[in-house]
Amino acid sequence: MENYSLPGRRLVALLLLCCLFGAAVTAGCTGTSAEPEPQVPTSEATPGAHTIYSPAGPKPSFSASVTTPEKHMRSDGSCYWIVTGTVTNDGDGPARNAVIRFMLVDDESNMIRATETILAPWFQAGETKIFTIDAFPGDCDRQYHAEIDVTHDIP
Repeated sequence: MENYSLPGRRLVALLLLCCLFGAAVTAGCTGTSAEPEPQVPTSEATPGAHTIYSPAGPKPSFSASVTTPEKHMRSDGSCYWIVTGTVTNDGDGPARNAVIRFMLVDDESNMIRATETILAPWFQAGETKIFTIDAFPGDCDRQYHAEIDVTHDIP
């Protein structure tokens, strides 16, 4: 058997205890601060701003109304709906490439069942156009309402 001296064991235990105490004391000192240091952005790190400029002057503005969808039966037992919508350019400027999107929306799930898109290449200020969609497909046992969305380019 080997014989260890008692002072050597005490020295090792004292050394381990000091290391443990030092680790506990410095544990909170090595974290990051709550507030990061402010960094000055460089021209290489700063992306250019993306700005969309709207031209000055007259601009189009649209209002739309739509009728309640009318349910019709086909001879094969399927159903379709007829919808009429009125779109008016209430703005003081014309619109180019007006896209009128008719949507047949299920009342229960509020999901779009069918869409129809109409392109009006030129829509003058003050002009009103009436569109009829006469073949919206749908299920015969469902209730629907119609919506219109208008987007456009400004010339």
